[in-house]
Amino acid sequence: MPLEHSSLTTSELHRKTYKYDLWRGLFEGVISSGIQTFALFIAIRYYNAGEGLKSLIAAAPFIGMILSLPLVHYTAGKGLKKSFCSAIPSLLAAFCLIIGAWAPSLEFYALMITISYICRSAAIPYLTSIYNDNYPHDKRGKTFSKPLLLTVAISSLFGFAGSLLLEKNIAHFSWIFTMVGICALAKAWAISSMPSKVNEKTSHNNPFGNFQYILKDRAFGYVLLTWFIMGFANLWVLPLRVDYVASSIYGIEASPLIVALIITIIPETMRFLFIPFWARIFDTMNFIILRMILNVLFGTGIALFFISKNLLIIGIGSALTGIAFAGGSIAWALWVTKYSPPEKVSAYMSVHVCLTGIRGTIGPIIGYWTAAQLGATMTGLISCGLMFLATVMLFPKIKHGRKK
Repeated sequence: MPLEHSSLTTSELHRKTYKYDLWRGLFEGVISSGIQTFALFIAIRYYNAGEGLKSLIAAAPFIGMILSLPLVHYTAGKGLKKSFCSAIPSLLAAFCLIIGAWAPSLEFYALMITISYICRSAAIPYLTSIYNDNYPHDKRGKTFSKPLLLTVAISSLFGFAGSLLLEKNIAHFSWIFTMVGICALAKAWAISSMPSKVNEKTSHNNPFGNFQYILKDRAFGYVLLTWFIMGFANLWVLPLRVDYVASSIYGIEASPLIVALIITIIPETMRFLFIPFWARIFDTMNFIILRMILNVLFGTGIALFFISKNLLIIGIGSALTGIAFAGGSIAWALWVTKYSPPEKVSAYMSVHVCLTGIRGTIGPIIGYWTAAQLGATMTGLISCGLMFLATVMLFPKIKHGRKK
């Protein structure tokens, strides 16, 4: 049974939330591996999907992020707990994943996978708000990092095990996605068990009214602008990485094990190793400087990934990207808590998540088109250039990096 938030002490809130977040992190690792490696790989290798359906599957998590904004608005002030609002989408995702695992056609597979990962992403703002309510601000990064470590470790292990299963017979993907669906169901249980407050009332009637905070809080809005540039540069090549090493178009056409190694195992292993370091940095370092360092790491990693067909160079680029994602995962999930008033964390986060969704939705489409016109290498170099631009834009805001 969900625990009553008001009846618990600060210490109990921290302990009980952390306990169930560890379970959430474990199950999230399997779900994350499913979308990062197997969803697109199966569409490419098993179903021979075209650009349109590949883009749709790649964009699914980000479509969910866009929908998080109206979802937060319409659940505000309805007396619903944040844990409930975050768990229900995970429950829906579980059913879609299990159905999609046994899909009779590419179109039905793409539909179920897309809906499931839309649901997975739509509930992110509620979870961030729970962290803000239940974790001390000076230990938020450190506490959040432990379940994240578990997610990354499980993602790597499941990616490796799943790829070995596909090496034997690619049709075994049905069992892989059945397991992913079961873990989504378990994740819903873990989130629903967290103590949480009810959703705060909203001050506007427009479902997209939370965008007002971009203008009202200029520092928040400017960081969002630079984040949009950097994030777009990252996300438009994210699904292209799978194509680059898996498709015959680019001349590499790696085996399922090598694809899993480069796309999941190497970056996730580096994330696992560096998350504790970035967690300490997040709680103590000037946030703007932290963001700038991460941008440079992302840009360098992407440039190395696409500049060569040598698997060693690609692997080094993947490793650098994994190190950047270690810090980026923490910064992305928690940075609004440094800018937002406590009662508006869900609202601020919904704006951030929605903008991530917009760039993530259009990014793969533009990325695939650009790669077709200019080639994957030039697309990667453009991405690197945009990330360095976003870094330079942050220099004037360094003095605001410690804002709470």
